Amino acid sequence: MADNIYYNMEYELMWLVADTKKEDLPRLKKEINDIVTKASGVAVGETIEFEQKLSYQIKHNWKGIYVAQRFTLKSKDEREENNDTTDAVGEMTRQLNLHKELLRYIIVSAEDLPSLASFAKDAKKAKTEDGKVFKEKGEKIDGKLEKVLNI
Repeated sequence: MADNIYYNMEYELMWLVADTKKEDLPRLKKEINDIVTKASGVAVGETIEFEQKLSYQIKHNWKGIYVAQRFTLKSKDEREENNDTTDAVGEMTRQLNLHKELLRYIIVSAEDLPSLASFAKDAKKAKTEDGKVFKEKGEKIDGKLEKVLNI
């Protein structure tokens, strides 16, 4: 039974780096993936990334790159069965806290979360709609300015 390893606890890790680290993103992805792997995590599906303006300044940065990925971990019972008493999420948290380039990160259970593909699709749709709304508002303001200024 020890040869059969079942990964049944799915988690999502989302992390944030400054947009100035864009060229370092492949290296950072590998480093974060190594942290997950060392904690006996196995990547599930694809990783998504997107840039976004931050709501507030974090370490002198107003823009950031978010990266989200899913991974699975062995259940606590299976780890105990193999005499592995380490807290995998706790160890990942410790390693991520030591990573100087990460602005923020969060690890959550992915049980009730939508898939990353649907999240990416919804985010892209919202961004497109926001751009249209902004453009329409800008056009209305431009029209009012032209009327007021008799241009």
